[in-house]
Amino acid sequence: MFKGAKTTRARSMAARKRKRGFGLGALALIGAVAFFLGLFAGTLMPSADSPEGVIWSAENVQEVTVNIAAVRSDGVGVISLLTVEVMPGAGRVLVDTQPLVGFDFQYADRTAVKVASDLTGYALDDDGEGLEGADVLFLITTLTEESVEIQAIDGPSAGAAATVATIAALGNETIKKNVIITGTINEDGSIGPVGGIFQKSQAASEAGVELFLVPNGQSVVTMYREVVRQRGPFQWVTYEPVTVDLNEYSENAGWGVQIQEVSTIEEAVDLMV
Repeated sequence: MFKGAKTTRARSMAARKRKRGFGLGALALIGAVAFFLGLFAGTLMPSADSPEGVIWSAENVQEVTVNIAAVRSDGVGVISLLTVEVMPGAGRVLVDTQPLVGFDFQYADRTAVKVASDLTGYALDDDGEGLEGADVLFLITTLTEESVEIQAIDGPSAGAAATVATIAALGNETIKKNVIITGTINEDGSIGPVGGIFQKSQAASEAGVELFLVPNGQSVVTMYREVVRQRGPFQWVTYEPVTVDLNEYSENAGWGVQIQEVSTIEEAVDLMV
């Protein structure tokens, strides 16, 4: 009997331990679920500083596309497509491109997010690089199957277009298809100069664009004309600068595109969104 009673007490103690273990495990599981739900919910709700009436949710992914002009490494202008997506997230700024792009473009995208935040009222996250409670994805694709080299897109010249597209996405608006912009973007919202304006203007005309926005002072560009001289059996080539008014050139060449200067991102938004 003593041995049986001892066995019974041992079984009873083991049962109580299992119950206590189950209770602690259940509490830990409930706590973990509540913790992760809290984190998830935090990524869906914008900051109190963000515009009222907007809640980041799985159904609230905002997407905008805009055409961008660039110059290939061989000097030919090309048109590519830039897509901006804003979605629930952790304040990341992501770049997904085909062709690849370099660090200058990625830096320009982060500046674009900051400027868009200032103009729309959406709060930046703690590190000041992305939007609080949201991820921003920049996606560049070519409009044709033609391979475009890295030099075609690399650089900050798509910064103004990225900023306009981000502002449009945050406002749930669209961008006019017949307008293109080229220019860098500065943190104060001003648009800075870029290269290859003539080649980009030509590419814009071939794509059926009606209005091409360029940085202030760049509707008139300096081109270099090849001059061949020959004296006796000797021949040499030099290049002379020629000033070209792009609007006059567009009219004479039948491009059908108007070139207009803009100095701030607000001017660009008024014309494009």
